Amino acid sequence: MTFDQLMQHAKDIKDKAVELAIKEHDQKYATQSGVVRDPGPFNQHYSFIESMFEPFSRMPDPSAYDPLIADLNAAMAKVNPGSVHTTELSSEVSLGNPVLDKMTTAGSYLQGWTGEAAMAFKAGFIDTFKTVAGNQFTVLSTLKGVLQAHQAMWAKARDDVDKIAENTKNALDNAGGCGKNQWTFDFSVLSAVGAVGGVFVAIATGGVVPLAAIGAVASAGSAGVAGLTASGDSVETIINSMKQAIDELHRHIEEVETREIADKVRALAGAVRANKDKLVSARPKLAGMNEHDLASDSGMGGSD
Repeated sequence: MTFDQLMQHAKDIKDKAVELAIKEHDQKYATQSGVVRDPGPFNQHYSFIESMFEPFSRMPDPSAYDPLIADLNAAMAKVNPGSVHTTELSSEVSLGNPVLDKMTTAGSYLQGWTGEAAMAFKAGFIDTFKTVAGNQFTVLSTLKGVLQAHQAMWAKARDDVDKIAENTKNALDNAGGCGKNQWTFDFSVLSAVGAVGGVFVAIATGGVVPLAAIGAVASAGSAGVAGLTASGDSVETIINSMKQAIDELHRHIEEVETREIADKVRALAGAVRANKDKLVSARPKLAGMNEHDLASDSGMGGSD
């Protein structure tokens, strides 16, 4: 089965449920053989099946995240100073950008520039440039991890709802057979994301600020970490187990989004807001000077 055909699977489940319900009714009331029973009431009774699957058919396409993740990878490559500790979130960008070295070696070009502005430029820009660039790299890699986690969550959710439909159809097909009719619903969406440790923003004056990082699991084929097992031959037993599985899947998706992803995104945003000075270089004093001060010893005029 495939997710793209989910609503067709839902219709098939409803049709099979109606067929089995009619069969059970005729057996219970010993309806004369060959009589074609009106399926109308049964169709109405199970009309909710398709509507239960419909919201899942509108889940985002995981592949839509690829261009966004690629853009973040490209941005990370531009601000990678080559000295940042590699984590699972940043492992795809391994080469430092040599263009950044032009700033860290700019001192030789400014040896004749002295005075207040020169000292401020060196202390506020040259000395801290690699640290600031590395912090930007770290935050971008963490943001990329958030997108990858969301992407993995939707991919797993699609697999889970597809399996619910498949196992429900199989249970309906096997009802009344010789063997025991038993089926299981697993929820791999719960294993779609995981915290990634060791992600920090450095402080130029010493110390680090930890970030609440999150990324996708390494293996897309990881087993479900929760599940429901049911058995029986009646249409109500089978459909009720399907309803329970769909309700559980909805709850698990909400849990992953709100606890595993949204909480960490809020923590990341809070850490960025509280540490702007470690992510963006200070505004140059020269930028606020008038023409007279800019040419003075306190501005660009201070030179040997």
